[in-house]
Amino acid sequence: MKMLLILGITMATLVAVQAQVQLSENQQVKLFDAAQGFSQQSTLFEGLMQNKLTELAIELQREGRLSDESSAVAASERVNAILMDLGNLYGEFIKTKVQFVLKAKNALTDEQKMYFLSQLNPSDSLTYKKINFLQPELFDLPLNLSLEQEKKLIVLESDLMIEETKIECHVSLTLLDLRPVLMSGQMQPEIVDPLVLELANLAARSIDNRVSFFLKAKDVLTRDQKRLMAHMMGLD
Repeated sequence: MKMLLILGITMATLVAVQAQVQLSENQQVKLFDAAQGFSQQSTLFEGLMQNKLTELAIELQREGRLSDESSAVAASERVNAILMDLGNLYGEFIKTKVQFVLKAKNALTDEQKMYFLSQLNPSDSLTYKKINFLQPELFDLPLNLSLEQEKKLIVLESDLMIEETKIECHVSLTLLDLRPVLMSGQMQPEIVDPLVLELANLAARSIDNRVSFFLKAKDVLTRDQKRLMAHMMGLD
């Protein structure tokens, strides 16, 4: 998915701004405060997300979780809850990042804002792409799927891609709305800020789409296939 230029903000971007444009002492203080607040929130969210990933790994490795039908149902519910929490945390993390961008931007003059925004690079990828549990390719493992299971997974992956295409369409339209405002050289926060927040909401929606796909796709598998998948992923 083409990623949102506003979400590519890093601390290095602020350093680049300070190196190229003259910042007043008051601006430096405001940017430092914004960066410090974001750093603290970022560390908090990263820790919470890592805790959820650890909780997920422990659950997937728990002995006896698929030993019988009732155990498998309970295990599935625990995994679902963990993944939903994880998706929500990613969404909140993205919104926190965007709030930082808006706060940092508003500490600059119009000319400095234009330079600041021009330096933002697209994010390399959404964070979910680092989590192999959420990738459609996971279900391409040799799991001895039946024809009916393959059909169900194809439909689910198709639904995933259709929704991602819709999200990408909304992203492109939002960026088109944002472009003339940025290129005009006149900052209009009443227009820019809601559009940037909309990009954050779309990124969160993309993560929710991945989580929803995985929850449905894993339920297509039998208990033995889930065991096999865990083994192939090195989680047994």
